[in-house]
Amino acid sequence: MKIKIYSVILIFTMANLNALFSQDGKASKADINEQKAYEKQKKKDERELERQQNMEITSKMIKLQRFVLEADYLSNKYGNKTPVSPTINFIMVDSLNATIQVGSAYSIGYNGVGGETVNGRVTKYEYDFVGKKKDSYNISMNIISSVGIYDIHLQVNPEGHADATIRGNWSGQLNYYGNLVPLGVSKVYKGMSRY
Repeated sequence: MKIKIYSVILIFTMANLNALFSQDGKASKADINEQKAYEKQKKKDERELERQQNMEITSKMIKLQRFVLEADYLSNKYGNKTPVSPTINFIMVDSLNATIQVGSAYSIGYNGVGGETVNGRVTKYEYDFVGKKKDSYNISMNIISSVGIYDIHLQVNPEGHADATIRGNWSGQLNYYGNLVPLGVSKVYKGMSRY
C-alpha cells in the first residue's frame, strides 16, 4: 500500500516537474522573442533619432551658410565617377567666403595636394525646399575669384547627402558627390592657392 502511495506521489511530482520545465521553456522563448523585439525597436528608435539630428544639423548649416561638402566621388560632364579622398576634395562655404579644391593623393600639384585650390567670395546664395515632403534643398550660389566666376548648384537631401555641379570659365563642369559637414567638425586639408 505504501509503495503504491509513493509511486503515485512520485508520478504526480514528476508530472508537475515536467509541466514546470515545459512552462519555463515556453516562457524563455517568449522572453527571447520579447527581448529581440525590444532590441529591434531600440535600434529603430536610435536610427530615427540620428536621422532627426542629421536633419536639424543640415538645416542649420544651409541656413547659416556654413558647411563643407566633402566629396567621396568626382565626375566630369560625362558623369564618369572617380573615388577621391574627402579630406582634399571639397567645397567649403563660410558665410561670404568660399574655397573650391580638388586634390590627389598621388601627386603634389600646384596647391601641394595634387590639384588646385581656389578661394573666392560668395556673391549669391539662395536655397529652395524641394521634394515631396519639402525637406530637401536646392542651393544656388556664385563665387567670384581672381581666376573667374563659378556657378555652383547643390542638391542636398534632409540628412546632408549632397551632389554639387560647378561650372566656371571653361566649357565643362565638375561634379562633387559626398556629404555636408559642419565647419567645426570637418577634417579637410586646405592646400595653397596660387591666385
